[in-house]
Amino acid sequence: MTNKSVTLQAHKLSADIPSGYCPYCGSRVHVLSSHMQSDLIRDSYVECNNKRCGHRFVLQISFIHTVEEPKFFEISLNLPKSPKLKARQNDN
Repeated sequence: MTNKSVTLQAHKLSADIPSGYCPYCGSRVHVLSSHMQSDLIRDSYVECNNKRCGHRFVLQISFIHTVEEPKFFEISLNLPKSPKLKARQNDN
């Protein structure tokens, strides 16, 4: 896993990072910048769209587990698998 620091424009990130909501006022937020902690964890610096609120905070987006493995890759990344996927693979 690698550490990378990337600052991107919010409109480029909108398709890559799920939008969130401000815990104070409930308005949607937009991404100001993003930093990869690892290949599986990303910190997104966000700002509330409600100008009267103006809350800025960090959302952390992380990989939890694989639900269905890709069908066209022949490599194994040894990523965590969901309990259901483990059970299905053990049945075969």
